[in-house]
Amino acid sequence: MPSVPSRRPGRSSGSSGDAPRQGELPSGDEHDAMTFRFLPDVALADIAFEAESETLDGLFTSCALAITDIMVDPDTLRPSVTREFKLSSPDLDRLLYDFLTDLIVTKDVDSLLFKNFDIRVESATNSLTASAKGEAIDRVRHSLRNDVKAVTMHLFGIKRDGRKWKTTVVLDI
Repeated sequence: MPSVPSRRPGRSSGSSGDAPRQGELPSGDEHDAMTFRFLPDVALADIAFEAESETLDGLFTSCALAITDIMVDPDTLRPSVTREFKLSSPDLDRLLYDFLTDLIVTKDVDSLLFKNFDIRVESATNSLTASAKGEAIDRVRHSLRNDVKAVTMHLFGIKRDGRKWKTTVVLDI
């Protein structure tokens, strides 16, 4: 399946291209192979994306970066505030769902958006620790895009495909 533009047409400004958007990680990091791409034709009132990585850490990071990209142009964010997340869930699917929901709730309650993530997933215990860096929403300086309201269960799930972890996420906007 060919890649789609990294920004949904008609919903945000900026350039679009055919290449998947790469996460902002230091060179040589174990997550270099992570990517996400938007799926524009999955739902009309929602935004969908696929994410993949060779590691669960990278998969969760790709999803966090995708949600950020949907809500705001990450280039307009500064990593001036750090927020720690610590979660455990009955399974990996629910762990990802809960983590993404926490990012949305943090945006709604604390008006924080994040651009950098350091995420460690423990698959044996279905838990994660994450450090997210970003800042309070500034409606003048930030290029805001879509107000994500929730993660949906439609098409949701983590799958192992050979050497890669993959997921599809549909967000209610």
